[in-house]
Amino acid sequence: MNIARDCALALFASLALLVSSGSGRADDPATPRGNTGQNSIIHMDGLSLWLKSRFSESELRALQQGALTLERHYCGCYDKPRKHFPYSFVLLKTPKGDLVARPERKEGSLSFTPLAVRTGDQYCELESEESCYGAFLDPCDFTDFRYGPSLIAYFPSCMSETAEPAED
Repeated sequence: MNIARDCALALFASLALLVSSGSGRADDPATPRGNTGQNSIIHMDGLSLWLKSRFSESELRALQQGALTLERHYCGCYDKPRKHFPYSFVLLKTPKGDLVARPERKEGSLSFTPLAVRTGDQYCELESEESCYGAFLDPCDFTDFRYGPSLIAYFPSCMSETAEPAED
């Protein structure tokens, strides 16, 4: 097995916790309602391919424990102090920048679609880090910028001042 795949699989345990610990909120499309234990397959190709493009085999072998971390983010209409469109994503944090990826559930499996590369607060295209979307202090500001125009049709009142959380 190659080193990039090993590194991606090493993130599996924390990823499994991230995915299964979701609350099933309506504004969290990556968290299913009902039985969360049905995910038996996690496709790490999106993460491991990016790692291979970013690090040489020797650099991956030399990484210290904890150098690669996975951080989940859930943006939502009721975020404070600033509202965001509903969007779920993960950040694969590395010493050479971070991969922004969207988890996707399909037919009982989970895969990741790489969206952007983050270095500091700068978010850039995957193919060319010289072509950037801009700087965003909050990762949810990036997803609003990138995907907000598409999401507004589905969540027209999300950013309005009158939107209030539903009572449980």
